[in-house]
Amino acid sequence: MNRFRLIATWVLTAGLVPGVLWAGPPQPSTQPTSQPTSQPTSAPATQPAEEEDAEEKPEDKYLVITNARIHTITGSVLHDATVVCRNGRIHGLGPDAVIPGEDEDGAEVVTIDGTGLFVYPGLVAALSAGILGSEPPSDSTNVFSLQMTIALAGGVTTAVTGNTAAKLTFGTLEDHVLKDKLFVRLSYASRSPAAKRTLRQDLDKVRDYIRDLEAHQRQKAREPDAEEPDKEWLKGKYQDYLALLRGERTAICNANTAHQITEVCDLARAYNFRLVISGAVEGWTVAPRMSRANVSAIVTPRRRRGDDQRLNRPTGWSITNAATLYDHGIPLAIVPPSSSVTLWGLAGRDLLHMNMEAAFAVRGGLTNQAALEAVTISPARMLGVDHRVGSIEIGKDADLIVCDGDLLHYMTQVRYSIVNGRIAYDKTADTLFDHIRPDGELDAPPPDDHWPRRLGSDVGDDGLLIE
Repeated sequence: MNRFRLIATWVLTAGLVPGVLWAGPPQPSTQPTSQPTSQPTSAPATQPAEEEDAEEKPEDKYLVITNARIHTITGSVLHDATVVCRNGRIHGLGPDAVIPGEDEDGAEVVTIDGTGLFVYPGLVAALSAGILGSEPPSDSTNVFSLQMTIALAGGVTTAVTGNTAAKLTFGTLEDHVLKDKLFVRLSYASRSPAAKRTLRQDLDKVRDYIRDLEAHQRQKAREPDAEEPDKEWLKGKYQDYLALLRGERTAICNANTAHQITEVCDLARAYNFRLVISGAVEGWTVAPRMSRANVSAIVTPRRRRGDDQRLNRPTGWSITNAATLYDHGIPLAIVPPSSSVTLWGLAGRDLLHMNMEAAFAVRGGLTNQAALEAVTISPARMLGVDHRVGSIEIGKDADLIVCDGDLLHYMTQVRYSIVNGRIAYDKTADTLFDHIRPDGELDAPPPDDHWPRRLGSDVGDDGLLIE
C-alpha cells in the first residue's frame, strides 16, 4: 500500500497528470499575432484550449466612404458626408460619422475617398434571369460568372431567381440568399376561362376554410370538444392561397392590356390580397382602377405596344405610363426590357442599364426621386426585403454603389459595388470598363479602339487591324 502511495505522489509531482500540480512549460514572452491585443499574454493552466478559442472575438471589419454625396433614398441627400460600414452593416452615416482608426482593436479598415463621387444604395432587380443559379441559388450560383460581374458593374446588388431574392456576392456565398417564397404566382388570362374559373373556386374553398376555422375557434370557447375543420387537403397550391388570403404572401400576375389589368385588380379586391402586376403597359389608361385595388406594378418604360384601332378608347404604350401610375399612388419597380445580361454587345436594354430605364421614365414625366426609388427601395418593398436593402440607413445591410456622377445620367459609371460591406466590383481592378474615363471626367477623350479583337491579331496606332 505504501508503495502505491509513493507511485501516485511521484506521478502528480512529475506532471504526468496535467493541470493538477504542474503548471506546464513556460509561456512565451510575446503574444501570438493571431490573438487580439486584449487577450492576456499567458492563459491559466487550467483553461482548456476550446475555452480559449471561444473567448476570442473576431476582428471587426470596416469599410468607410468619406467626403461623398450620399443619396439615402428614404431621407435627405447628404453632402460631403461619410458612411461607415461595420461587419457588413451600415454603422455610421453623416458628416460627423466617427471613422475608426486603422489600429483600433485590431480592426480591418478599408477606406474609399468619395470626393466628387455619388453614393446610392445598390440597385434591386425585381425581375432577372441568368445572373443567379436556379433555386436554391446557394447550391447553383456561379459567383465568378461574367454575368454577375457585368450586373455589378451596372450597380445591381440584389436580383431574383425563380421565387428567391439573393445578393450578388461575387466570390463568396456568404449571406447570399435574402428571402425565398417571394410571391404566389397567379394566371388569370381571358384566353383561358377554365383556368380563371378554377382559380376562383380554389380561392373560395380556402376562404370558406378560414371562415370555418374562425367559427370553430369561437365554438371551442363554449365547447372544448368541438371538432376542427378538415385541413388534410391544405397542400401545395392551397397552402399558398391560404398564406395569400391571410396577408402573409403577395401575389404576382402578368397583365398588360387595360382589360387584363382590370380583371386582376377586380380579383384582388374581391379576395382582398396584395398584388403586384408585372408589365402593366396600358396601366396609364386604368390608373385609378389600379389605385383603388391597392396594387403595385413592375414596369418597363421603353416597352412599346401598338394601339388597337378596333377599340374606341386609349390603348397601347405611352411614355407617361410610369409617371401616371406614380401620380396615382401606385408603387413602382422599374426593370429593363431584357431581365438578363446580354453578351453580344452594349445594347442599352439589358440589366446593365437599369439606371437608363429609370432615366427614360423621367423623360416621360417621372420625378428623379421617384425614378431612384423605383430601382431601389420600391422593388425591395415588393420583395419584402426592404428591412435590409433598398436605402442607406443605419442598421441596414451595407449594399452600396459608388458612382462618378448622377445615377440617372447616361455618362455615369459605377466605380465600386459594395455587397455586405465588401467590395464586390472595382472598376479600376476589372478589365471590363477600366479604360473608359478612368478618372471619371465626362469630357475625357475616347479610349483606343482595339476592334476587331481576334486571337493573335495586332492593331496599329491608327486603330486598324494589321493583317
